[in-house]
Amino acid sequence: MSGISGIIEAKDLTKVYRRGREEIHALKNVDFHVGEGEFVSIIGPSGSGKTALLNVLGCLDTPSSGSLRLNGV
Repeated sequence: MSGISGIIEAKDLTKVYRRGREEIHALKNVDFHVGEGEFVSIIGPSGSGKTALLNVLGCLDTPSSGSLRLNGV
């Protein structure tokens, strides 16, 4: 896999949900890189954005802004 620097790369990933006039920032300017063979654990308190992140990573939801690359794409 030459030329691919990471299996998962996120840059300035933001996810905003709207409830009426209220904006809920589930993810705000998240940057991370996961290389081939690396193991990652996502932990945090309730409401910290774990599910929002996994939904974006699994392509079940789209980020409000930022970029996400999976396998270099």
